[in-house]
Amino acid sequence: MHFTFKPLHILFATGTLLMLSACGGAPSEGDIKTAIEKQMTAEAKGMAQMGGKQASDMMKNLLPEIKSVKKIGCKEDGEKAYKCDVEMEVSQMGNTNKGIAPIRFVKGSDGWIASK
Repeated sequence: MHFTFKPLHILFATGTLLMLSACGGAPSEGDIKTAIEKQMTAEAKGMAQMGGKQASDMMKNLLPEIKSVKKIGCKEDGEKAYKCDVEMEVSQMGNTNKGIAPIRFVKGSDGWIASK
């Protein structure tokens, strides 16, 4: 009796391909939210550095809070880059706004980065 592991090899190869495909592709909604928050914090920090401590405290209070992010769709926009239509709900100074914006995301060494 000859026993082969061919079905097992096929299953292993398929599982490996699925795991590798999960590593690439467009950013998830969590990736998008994190990248946008990093970008907003970096911009606020840069503006605050120009104005000193008082400006820094003011910028912290003015920084918008992202309530929700919904990825509508993404298209490739270069190597390791995607342009995504993103619906966001943002609260700032007691006002909450919801809108859709196209945002470009680039995969960097520390994760996704929102770029203009």
